Amino acid sequence: MSLGINVDPVGVIEQMKVSGVHRCMVFPFPSMALRDSKIIGWVVDQCRKYRVFYPFYYVLNDLKPVPSSPRFVGVKWHWVRGISDFKSNYDVLKDEGLHELVDSFVKQKLPVIFEEELDFTKKFVKMFPDVTLIIPHLGMLGGAPLDFLEEFKGCENVFFDTSLAPASILEGFIREIGVNRVIYGSDIPFGSIETEKNKMLRLNLRDEDMELILGRNILSLVGENLKHFTW
Repeated sequence: MSLGINVDPVGVIEQMKVSGVHRCMVFPFPSMALRDSKIIGWVVDQCRKYRVFYPFYYVLNDLKPVPSSPRFVGVKWHWVRGISDFKSNYDVLKDEGLHELVDSFVKQKLPVIFEEELDFTKKFVKMFPDVTLIIPHLGMLGGAPLDFLEEFKGCENVFFDTSLAPASILEGFIREIGVNRVIYGSDIPFGSIETEKNKMLRLNLRDEDMELILGRNILSLVGENLKHFTW
């Protein structure tokens, strides 16, 4: 349950079946994770149960490093200690615990879905050039997408997620940086797998380019960790 919306794993699986999607990367809803950290374990349990889900670790305000057990395939960083979708907390960048947290990203080869203001993101990338970031919604909630594009177009470790972004802006990203750093996302419960997939299909990309965006790009980032999942 998040903001009065029930995110049912079975309902997500039905969306996947309709859309021909075979795997889904999942993480806790921000307000739930901040209210009860046990939701991180619940997400892992759902992944064990259904076996088509793969868990991302949610970064809490305590900046606790990602554990090596249970395994995760990535990390979700969402306005840590700030105001969700509105204001970053720059003091986080001065916290002594931040380096230990980031070391856990790097050692476990975990890509980070990273949502903060543009300036905060710029500072983070400069501080930690070895971390792979995925900017959700082409940066829409952290500022202007084209500003994110201009800032990070030359950063090979920064990728962009397509969820909820207008197709016209997405086309501009693809023209500028190509398809190898663009990753399909659905943003359930605010988007749907089918709607977001159909948006991609309307771009009339080559089949091999579409395959990269719809799956191969994210698999290249999480593939090493997928090997650890035997459930």
